[in-house]
Amino acid sequence: MMTYLIISLGCSKNLVDSERFHAILRSYGLQAAEEESEADIYLVNTCAFLNASFAELDDTLCDILSLTKGRKRKLIVTGCVMNRGLEEFKEMFPEVNVWIGLKDFGAFEKYLLRYVLPQGTPTKQLDYSLRKALQEEQFVYLRISDGCENNCSYCMIPSIRGKLVSEPIETLVQEAKQLSKKAYELVVIAQDSCLYGTDLYGEKALPRLLKALLDNTDFPWIRVMYMHPDHFELSWLELWQQNPRLLPYFEIPVQQVSETIIKAMNRQKSYAELKELFLSIKQALPEAVFRTTFMVGYPGEKPQDRKLIREFLAETGILMGGVFGYSPEKEGTPYNPPESYNWKAVEKLERELAFHISKRKGDLLQSYVGTLQPALIEGYSEVMNAYVGRLWFQAPEIDGIVYIEHNPNIKHPLVQVEITDALADELWAVWKPLKLL
Repeated sequence: MMTYLIISLGCSKNLVDSERFHAILRSYGLQAAEEESEADIYLVNTCAFLNASFAELDDTLCDILSLTKGRKRKLIVTGCVMNRGLEEFKEMFPEVNVWIGLKDFGAFEKYLLRYVLPQGTPTKQLDYSLRKALQEEQFVYLRISDGCENNCSYCMIPSIRGKLVSEPIETLVQEAKQLSKKAYELVVIAQDSCLYGTDLYGEKALPRLLKALLDNTDFPWIRVMYMHPDHFELSWLELWQQNPRLLPYFEIPVQQVSETIIKAMNRQKSYAELKELFLSIKQALPEAVFRTTFMVGYPGEKPQDRKLIREFLAETGILMGGVFGYSPEKEGTPYNPPESYNWKAVEKLERELAFHISKRKGDLLQSYVGTLQPALIEGYSEVMNAYVGRLWFQAPEIDGIVYIEHNPNIKHPLVQVEITDALADELWAVWKPLKLL
């Protein structure tokens, strides 16, 4: 039986595409390889958002070629590199068997039928919108739209992924129902979740979609990610107030707060408007937790602009934060940025702000010590002699974990715990048998 290995690079939106490729391979009877070195097919789904993404792809392809040296295999590359950097990579890696267009699942299926599967294999009626999770987790991603039209000055997404294309509500509900059989948490994602449906319905349809998901699925937790601050509507908060399954976790990437830099970024809300937005959410939902991201090193940025970020953090009580340095994606081709760009200086700024945010997070998490919180158990650590999971305000893969002690052999992974200790990315808790959540 033929086996395959899928390597998914980049963000969770890209992972959704990888899971659809996985579903196609499984539909034709192929099995995931147990050992990386023994796969018959290697599918690399690429990211091309930052210049660092190209280095990661370079390393990945070199590793596969080294791993499979001297034996037959198929090496397939797809994803965002198809719309940025393709010619360079084609020249560097002639060993790649085929380059499949971004999200071109039909072309991938045709390649399998012609060059991989036994001759005469009948074509299957596949629904490319459906997918199978690549790994067993307690959470699943639901990508509600793809592409973006915000045209932030630093961002390559519109030129790579194209214009905003929303999935119909009915299609998303069907997909979510299928995914609910395998997970307890649904994570709603897009390049800009707030603009969902503007292309299909002529209005921001995120509330309609969330209501449909709440009414037609039984996920205990539903989390919404990537909510652009310029497009978030305060009237939506009623949904969160009325539906405890909709977690009051608001990921709102602001990137900067200085009015000068915000305008240069082709964004709208700066310090005063952003502060009003976050405090209004907190007023409506006192339990709300915020995550955001900041960019440092943007051209023209001054020390006072970065100082404003720290003041903004203090005034809004943001708990979770990510930092990334400006990368001159639009000023040069991959591997060939402008000579004037000072990578080391920007990396230093990135480290400094990331350290500040991490320290604040550790301090703020101390306020949760002694409180009771819902938690989702995701595994067991022999080394730590404790169960491993996440609290409701810890999004998958980015916000850290919680170790849970004194947990009996229960069947339901959603439990109530008491927080006993807190660091920036690790919390400790004990199971409290008050009730199942």
